[in-house]
Amino acid sequence: YSSAASDVYKRQVYVLDEPSKKDVLLALCHATFGSFGIPFRVVLPAENRGFGPVSNLGMRHARGRYICFLNSDVFPERSDFFDLLVERLATEPDIGIVGGLLLFADGSMQHAGMDFERVPELGGWLFPTHPGKGRLPPRDLPDVIEASAITGACMVIARDLALELGGFDPDYLIGDFEDADLCRRIARKGLRCVVDTRARAHHLERQSQGNSADHVRRNVTLVNAWIFNTSLDDGGGIGPIGHAEATGA
Repeated sequence: YSSAASDVYKRQVYVLDEPSKKDVLLALCHATFGSFGIPFRVVLPAENRGFGPVSNLGMRHARGRYICFLNSDVFPERSDFFDLLVERLATEPDIGIVGGLLLFADGSMQHAGMDFERVPELGGWLFPTHPGKGRLPPRDLPDVIEASAITGACMVIARDLALELGGFDPDYLIGDFEDADLCRRIARKGLRCVVDTRARAHHLERQSQGNSADHVRRNVTLVNAWIFNTSLDDGGGIGPIGHAEATGA
């Protein structure tokens, strides 16, 4: 990502996480470039490595000062969406990672930052929650919301910091807790995790992932919850929790 909006699209890296769709993707890429003339890079791993490793692969191919991890089913509302997020990072050096306000198709909030709560029926483990989810954004919603973590569907981080942290932990299975874990490591460095509500986008949620049976999905979530919660024992904690109060949820 460059601060000049015209350079943003020249630095796009698209990583395919379903190798079986390689031919379809390449046909779409040629058609897209033929229609719009906007250059981008395509990374084609030989196997589906899961959300974390695939994102890390894109990170290693990125060359800009900032990296935006963005799901393919996230659609920004405004053309300066990325500029707003980068501006927030560039002007507030105590922020380690920033995300946008993600909305459902009806305009209600899907993601405005994450908190954590213990689930007694699951051994008292901490699970991420999304305060305000399903509600319409209040008129007095602040420009910046402090959060314990933000979703990996849309997060911007300085490239140097992302490389220093090693990106997402590859031990997690596909699509759960990797973002919470990364944000926890950022918080341990004394940096903030925030949502910039000026940058709004619609997220189709789970559409960028393959469909799995419910019982398989639940088992994956439980494995990731075990990894996340057992790693809390190293004394690092999960950082400040105050997002629910900030949003009025």
